[in-house]
Amino acid sequence: MKNTKARNFHNLFFIREVIPLSGKRMSNLLIMVGMLFFAFSVIGFAEGSLRYLETKMKDPFINWINVIPQVHRIHSMNQVLNSINSPEIKEKYHLVNAIGYNRFQHNFYDYHDIQQFYKSGRLDTEKVARFSARTMDVEDPVIDEIFDSKNHVRGEPYEDFMDVGLIVTEQFLNKLNYPLNTPYVWMDFLADRDADSNDINVAIPIPVNAVVKSLPGMTAFASTSYFYQQRNLQFGNNPFNPLYDSRLVLSYHGSREKADALIADIEIVFSQLAENAVAIQNVWYEQRYRVAGESFYMVYVTFSGRQPNMSFMDNAFSQLYNHAKLASYLNDLYRLYDYETSLRRFRPADEYDRISLNFSNLDKLREFSVLLEDEYGLIVDMAQIESRENYHFVSRLTTIISLVLIGFSILSILLFVSYLLKRHLHGIKRNLGTFKAFGLSNGFLINIYVKIVLAMLGLATLFALLISALFGYSGGMRLVLWISGTGFEAGNYFSLWSYYLLVALVLLTLFSVMILRSVSGSILNHTPGDLIYERE
Repeated sequence: MKNTKARNFHNLFFIREVIPLSGKRMSNLLIMVGMLFFAFSVIGFAEGSLRYLETKMKDPFINWINVIPQVHRIHSMNQVLNSINSPEIKEKYHLVNAIGYNRFQHNFYDYHDIQQFYKSGRLDTEKVARFSARTMDVEDPVIDEIFDSKNHVRGEPYEDFMDVGLIVTEQFLNKLNYPLNTPYVWMDFLADRDADSNDINVAIPIPVNAVVKSLPGMTAFASTSYFYQQRNLQFGNNPFNPLYDSRLVLSYHGSREKADALIADIEIVFSQLAENAVAIQNVWYEQRYRVAGESFYMVYVTFSGRQPNMSFMDNAFSQLYNHAKLASYLNDLYRLYDYETSLRRFRPADEYDRISLNFSNLDKLREFSVLLEDEYGLIVDMAQIESRENYHFVSRLTTIISLVLIGFSILSILLFVSYLLKRHLHGIKRNLGTFKAFGLSNGFLINIYVKIVLAMLGLATLFALLISALFGYSGGMRLVLWISGTGFEAGNYFSLWSYYLLVALVLLTLFSVMILRSVSGSILNHTPGDLIYERE
């Protein structure tokens, strides 16, 4: 019975005292929530920023450094590669490997313009966009990094070293309005020049092997060295040149049953055309497999009594494409050219215009750049080195600033709760003296007031955590960055799940108990008479 009465008194005392400590209309509690919200937001933003920096540091392309050789160099690129790929240099400078590659640019057509070309047979050769690319062969180690799950979107790497398909970025497809699952992109190609030296350009469909989020060196697409060699051949020697195609080639990506029906419908369509000269000689299909294992059908149409003529082929395809009988096939039907039969033998590259260096870590990057300049006359752009060193510096600086802000927030909260309790106890000194005169111990009063403030602090913590999480994970930090005029990438830059939060809560609790006991003890250790008569 005695324990029950003591417990009831304890609960009653707790309830009666927590109300005035909470302030008028819970103002003190709301101030605590606001201060904790600021502290937790700082922690969330600090952790989110550090994770963003860590992600950047672990970006598969961060440790790949590109070197552009000087025009007047003594050593060939192959000599340089053989030398710096030696075991001694690799071990000393943490070099994983050095790979030669070529960088180039090509023009591509917008997806909507190609659709219009299909319908009208007329190509607007002035509406092209230019993109940078690099060679990237089957044995290139960066392939593994590119097809990491965090960077890979769809598709597979090259089938072999003579693959003419491309690895493209999402941004490349978006800029040209291609769907993500497009099997081809249309490349601009100078096929010939007429008698007046006017360029004759055509749109060449090039297979898309894979789509990724990004490629090294901010390039838009990558190809094999074989594609690079074949594409650089001029006019009639180039296998992509369709001027001498002797058959109409289509790519159909539907089912086998529909492919059979397509063949029959193509025969019907050409038989219905008024011009006798477009009579077909033969039509058939062959099943093929893309690199990713997806099957499709190459459809071939040959014509009787016709010499190869690009204008004739374009006209024949437009009539076929616009015919109502083929409407159900159009989403899966593409125009190709017969460059498969014209691809030439691969010539191993004997020279490169770039070197790509991959390091396990960048600690000796600056020292290695000196070696390259002294021994081979190769200069690494210092901006590349400094940008990577700055990642480390900014990461450490962010940690320090975050710790200072978190420490300031905790100190502010401790000062507030200590002031709150001290002001309250000073205001009820007489009551406290009376309680002590009737037998309540210092330990009971100190413990109950510490519990009251800690309960308020705990409740404020829960509300502040909830509000911080809602604010941060809904993109609040992005709003702050936008208001401040800071550019940012996708992401919310916020994460509450961290050691910082756990440490902050533990420290806040421990220091709160220590300070609250000290504050309450400094008042309650006076005698009942001193408290009742408010004697210092």
